[in-house]
Amino acid sequence: MLVFIRNIFVVLIIVAGNYSVFAQQSSVQLPSLITNDDTKTSSAENLSIESILQHSMFVKVSTNKSKAFVGEPVLAVYKFYTSVHGQAVVTKQPEFTGCSVKELTFDDDPQSEIIKGETYSSYIIRKVQLTPLKSGFLSLGEASVDNYIELPSGSDPFVTDNYNISVKNPATSIQVSELPEKNKPREFYGITGIFGIAASAASSTIPVGESGHLIVTIKGSGNLDAVNKPEIIWPVNTEHFEGNDSQHVNKDEFPINGDKTFDIPFVGKHEGKVVIPPIRFSFFNTSLKSYQTVSTDSIPITFTKALAKKDQFADVVNYDISNRRYLWIVPAIAFTVALVGFISYKRGRMRVHEQLVAPVSTATPEPVFIEPPSYVQIKYRTDFSRYWQDLQNITDTKSFFSKVKDLLGKAIAERTDTRDHSDDILLSELKQKTENNQLYERTAALFDTCNVNLYAPFETDADLHHYFIETKEIIEQLQAES
Repeated sequence: MLVFIRNIFVVLIIVAGNYSVFAQQSSVQLPSLITNDDTKTSSAENLSIESILQHSMFVKVSTNKSKAFVGEPVLAVYKFYTSVHGQAVVTKQPEFTGCSVKELTFDDDPQSEIIKGETYSSYIIRKVQLTPLKSGFLSLGEASVDNYIELPSGSDPFVTDNYNISVKNPATSIQVSELPEKNKPREFYGITGIFGIAASAASSTIPVGESGHLIVTIKGSGNLDAVNKPEIIWPVNTEHFEGNDSQHVNKDEFPINGDKTFDIPFVGKHEGKVVIPPIRFSFFNTSLKSYQTVSTDSIPITFTKALAKKDQFADVVNYDISNRRYLWIVPAIAFTVALVGFISYKRGRMRVHEQLVAPVSTATPEPVFIEPPSYVQIKYRTDFSRYWQDLQNITDTKSFFSKVKDLLGKAIAERTDTRDHSDDILLSELKQKTENNQLYERTAALFDTCNVNLYAPFETDADLHHYFIETKEIIEQLQAES
């Protein structure tokens, strides 16, 4: 009976109003895809347009696994499915606690999918890599979508009725377990994934007192952000310094893969040969479900006789002597700059004069065509005040800064109107789109604090109340400027 009434309803709408609202629907029974209960039935008297529309769309979250270890990346994809035409607006994005979040790129174009014999258009709402920071259950949160639909009225086909159907994904979670203690290496600092390591010296022959560079690269897939400089056993005849690191990641694939390179300067104290021992790096292999340690080859270095001072400055002296004949270029450049400045000044004065004496135009400007909105629009303004109480009650440092980073990312994304939630993109967009440099500096500093407290291989001690106030003030200021 449900199938028969539903199909008659669809045909009447199409014929009466010359609409194709349900053209994508087939003539099979329409199940409740939100509750996955195919046994539910409705009587003809209780069957309404709202109930039919409600069963024609849903939100679904899918993951690549139902169980994970602490630090093991999990893929979560949120999709909106609909078999009717309308304007969909994401009113709520999923929220996460107890994990770090990395936004992954995805295709905005709709896809056609067949589920239980029914054809749907699916739209990706959000695609993220979640890295659990503690054991227990990791809640995946809820994504809500409002779909606005116009249908011809049953009493008058030339009049339209408006419907607003709200749907959200069912609550679900991932079970997270602690990493096993058995066979845990001494050099293990919580990194999970699949990695390799390589190291080399920029030069194997270095004069005493001159700076050499040890380049260490860790490459692979997993929680790359948490990778820190591995332990290096330096030979007695060397002195090393704080270096810098660079990171390259590919967010088009899961798990996020890339490399992290450490450039570490060092000098030799005396002439002679030394060997930097193999550098070891341990991680939990998420494919093998066991710990693994990789290492580099040993690196031989020869420190040669220190450069004499006259040799160090020989090139500078020769450069000065040999280039004296070109000193005339300096005043020539100065004259050229002055001439260009004078010409620019005169042209500017002429343009100002022309604007003052130019007649006022009364011509009607040409109409501007405004691009219509896309089929599915993602736009919302978050009420952050509802998060303050929960944030203030968090006492665990990593959970606190994970929540702060998530809220800060949302606020910047709304302020800059960007959908990429990666740290670098968010801060770059904020720097370009705000004239408040002090706000940008405070925001960047808070991001750095979050990363330090989330990814440090040791427990950190932070004044959570201070950072709660800082987070609240920054987010309120970001919203005030938008």
